[in-house]
Amino acid sequence: MNHLTMFLSCVFSVEIFLRLNFLSILDSIYVISNKALHLVTKKNISDHWKEKALPKYALEIIKLSFQILLIIFCIFSLFFIANIFNNNFFLFFSSYFGIIESILFGVGYFYLRELFIKWITILDSKSICINLPLHPSLWEKHHL
Repeated sequence: MNHLTMFLSCVFSVEIFLRLNFLSILDSIYVISNKALHLVTKKNISDHWKEKALPKYALEIIKLSFQILLIIFCIFSLFFIANIFNNNFFLFFSSYFGIIESILFGVGYFYLRELFIKWITILDSKSICINLPLHPSLWEKHHL
């Protein structure tokens, strides 16, 4: 039961990670931080403009950091909820075997998901699409 719970928790964690754009949020923080660093190190920009721009950059970084915190909280919540249904799950998850298994499940699911998406895209691009009207009563006029 622990393995099934681990697999489902990892699948949902990967989906949360991908659908809530965790990596793009990290990239945004990196870009804004570089802008702020560039602004601070520039000699030809007056302190007045630096004082106006830096709080805006800081506020954006704070907002994005809260989004990251929320995503991490959601992922940890999945594992705590799983522990409610399976009492020994947290002990299993925190063991060496559990950590290795969760990494394998997460990475394996991610790559299988990507292969499935590519396969669906290839099948979709090769299929013949018939342009039919939305209402079935009008299909008769198209002589299939």
